[in-house]
Amino acid sequence: MNPKPDDPRKYIEIYFAQGPKKPDGICGDYILVERTAEATTAIVADGIGTGIKARVAAVMCASRLMELIRLGFTLREACEKLVDTMHEARTRDIPFAAFSVCRVLNSGHATVISYEIPAPVFINNRLAAYLPIQRAFPMGLEMISEVNCLLDYGDGIAMVSDGVSQAGLGHQYRLGWGIEGACDFMNGCLTQGTTVADMPAKVLAKVRAISGTSLGDDTTCLVLTCREARTLNILTGPPENKKKDGETVRRFMEMKGLKVVCGSSTAEMVGRYLGVPVKIMEVSQAFHKPPSYEIEGIDYTTEGALTLNQVYNIIEEDARNIESQSSVADLYKLFHSSDVINFIIGGAVNTGHQTSIFRQMGIYPREIIVKLLAEKLIKMGKLLNIEYVQC
Repeated sequence: MNPKPDDPRKYIEIYFAQGPKKPDGICGDYILVERTAEATTAIVADGIGTGIKARVAAVMCASRLMELIRLGFTLREACEKLVDTMHEARTRDIPFAAFSVCRVLNSGHATVISYEIPAPVFINNRLAAYLPIQRAFPMGLEMISEVNCLLDYGDGIAMVSDGVSQAGLGHQYRLGWGIEGACDFMNGCLTQGTTVADMPAKVLAKVRAISGTSLGDDTTCLVLTCREARTLNILTGPPENKKKDGETVRRFMEMKGLKVVCGSSTAEMVGRYLGVPVKIMEVSQAFHKPPSYEIEGIDYTTEGALTLNQVYNIIEEDARNIESQSSVADLYKLFHSSDVINFIIGGAVNTGHQTSIFRQMGIYPREIIVKLLAEKLIKMGKLLNIEYVQC
């Protein structure tokens, strides 16, 4: 189910650092992250041993766990199925991996389930604290641990593989650094001004320093941090039923976040409802620079299908390759800087878009290009909601 566009939501940012045991080798740890309209899920899997065999085990573990969650299994149910397989791997020649999975809902409620891997660490820009296990219980013939907490803006959770907790084993530390030692180090870094975003790299560098010339094991440190989502709301196309114009604009204006209007007819409708003029800004004769407009109370206004088609073509390009002075570049930047993107699409048909010239130029109509653009945005990690104005 898609969330309502004006739902308040917390956005989870992911930062990580990872290194293999052998220099220039393959890391046996694997990270998998997925965002949905309801939650962000991050998995750290640690395959037994090192190298390719360990990597394969970690990938299989994380991929299966994520797929079970996608299919609708609860976090515990998915973990139980995976743990049963891991128990078989103790006596059979099948891939084995330890894992930790963190699922954070849009409300900030976080659940971390860990199996044969160090416990998570609570972290923000002021402190880091080892999270004691709240529940340790049997799952089949194995034991798992579960931690629950509520993340506010600025709070986060760090998950590490045992390459961190066992750092320095046989060198500076008889039994290894331990998760407590990692916590102490994080606190020291925070007091010196290190940001949460830089913490994974700092931890990895410290592990390397206390383990000798190279890492003692495949090592991963991943941090999930919570911040307010940056929301972009786009209204494109008037409703098919003109009686819906006022209701559509009112709904759009009540939404939280940046407001963008795409389409000259849509802009006229919004200006008429708000009682303000629609001012035409710089107009270029160049095809790749569609005109933009100005409407008081709206953050940005431009052409509809023409601009959206061009943004679709360049959305995956490096920003350095984008010509900066155009409405297409402006919309490109707004998409890239947003976390949640809400489309409101009217059903009115633009007869101009039905001509053979538009098809000849490869310009898709509004209802098609929004879907195509949404697919690319989702791959980029954006959360999408598309709402169609009903007649």
